[in-house]
Amino acid sequence: MTGTPSAPSGVAGACDWRRLDRRMLLIHPFQTLIRALPALLAIFLARAGSSDSERWELVALPLVIAYGVARWYTTRYRIDAEQIQLQHGVISKQTTTARLDKVRTVDLTAQVWHRVLGLAKVEISTAGTKDRLVLDALSLPAGRALRAELLHRVAADAAAPDAVPATEVQQRPVDPSWAAPSGPAVRAAPAPPPGVSADEELLRLDLSWVRFAPFTMSGFLAAAALLGIGTQFANQFSQDGRIYESAYSWAVARGLVTGAILLLAAITVLAIGGYVLTFWGFRLTRNPLGSLHARRGLLTTRETSIDANRLRGVQIGEPAGLRAIGGARLKAVTTGLGHDSRASSDVLAPPAPAGVVRRLALDIVADEAAVTGDLLPHGAAAHRRRYVRALVPAVLLAAALVALTLVFGWWTGWFVVAALFLPVGWALARSRYAALGHRVTDRHVVVRSGALDRDRVVLAREGIVGWTVRESFFQRRAGVATLVITTGAGHQHYEALDVTPATAYGLIAAVDPGLLAQFPDS
Repeated sequence: MTGTPSAPSGVAGACDWRRLDRRMLLIHPFQTLIRALPALLAIFLARAGSSDSERWELVALPLVIAYGVARWYTTRYRIDAEQIQLQHGVISKQTTTARLDKVRTVDLTAQVWHRVLGLAKVEISTAGTKDRLVLDALSLPAGRALRAELLHRVAADAAAPDAVPATEVQQRPVDPSWAAPSGPAVRAAPAPPPGVSADEELLRLDLSWVRFAPFTMSGFLAAAALLGIGTQFANQFSQDGRIYESAYSWAVARGLVTGAILLLAAITVLAIGGYVLTFWGFRLTRNPLGSLHARRGLLTTRETSIDANRLRGVQIGEPAGLRAIGGARLKAVTTGLGHDSRASSDVLAPPAPAGVVRRLALDIVADEAAVTGDLLPHGAAAHRRRYVRALVPAVLLAAALVALTLVFGWWTGWFVVAALFLPVGWALARSRYAALGHRVTDRHVVVRSGALDRDRVVLAREGIVGWTVRESFFQRRAGVATLVITTGAGHQHYEALDVTPATAYGLIAAVDPGLLAQFPDS
């Protein structure tokens, strides 16, 4: 995706320019006004005590609105056989170009004001850049048609209502059935029978799954943060400004256990609320071409499509909280998303029963051994290393706490806390070793690790682009190494922790037998 001051050459045969939906004439001025509101308020407050009768902020207001209207008139886009172009800018015109064969995902997002008007913002991500080409906004049917046009090479409707008249932009006519870019041929989806959907539904949200919300770390932290912000806000308006002390006194009067229960109840309610806002109406479907389409959101809806040709595997997440109550979640390992997890475009299943998540993963990758099969353990050296790394810090912390308690005469209950370090460290070491494992199947490489945040990554062998065998000083002493699997998808690399060097090179040879033959000393 590149930006240039003018339209690139060689596009005389491109399709007609199209505009954003006309209903954005209502939203663009509003959005511009919101962005300019701090400046307008600053002008108003600065002139509040002035005797000057001229109100410059009243002059600025229509100018801001006019600028928002001008944004619509100066924004247009078009698609030809090779690329999509977006041209925008009121003062400084800019043309952004993205090659069609580099498009990885297309997201449709509809905030409340978009949904009221039947619009959706289209965000197009491409390979090789973190920037997105954003069309804000099109009608929802036009956005979905554009998504199909980009991902599945479906020809655009020649009579699109958003097209700019030919009198505005003179272009040489072209065949509307433009050719797909070079690469694997993608056949057009056959038309479904009347009244029958062409998409296969893979997953739909069950409201009983909200029980998993408080047991995810993200849900718990978000709820705790909201509770803290709310408490801080209430503290500003309390009579004595000591809401924390008042809350503590109230909890002591009724028992600390009762106060803790009420606190957990508040966090639980907030976590469930966040789950509902994020995943309400979640539905995952697959079209005849194999591409996945996810839709979710209560106030702001989001639709994400992942091209089947870009999918490299799945990641089954089992954080400690979810694992304790039989839950899991699923994400896609796909190219084009990079590290931008902000929008959660890679989510294939919200926190849900582990059985449901595994069945979905199996349906997507079609490799039972990779999804549910037993993994190979990492051996005695990895087992010993897990316990050493967990128990040695636990012993040191316990000893330091005991020494400080004796020297400074602290509360004797700290001795009990120090004694708990050892069983906690032992349990952590046991869990961390149990999580380690790897496996190679006919089509996938599987790695798993993590105690508090456990992930099982099923990665397609054809998506692996490189290998690294890494040994730290302490790993060399223990006789183990970390095998780093490099890919262009997901987090760009995944690791098999603390395997023996022989196991690491054996895994490489199993996936790519010819690679090690080039390095006879390996």
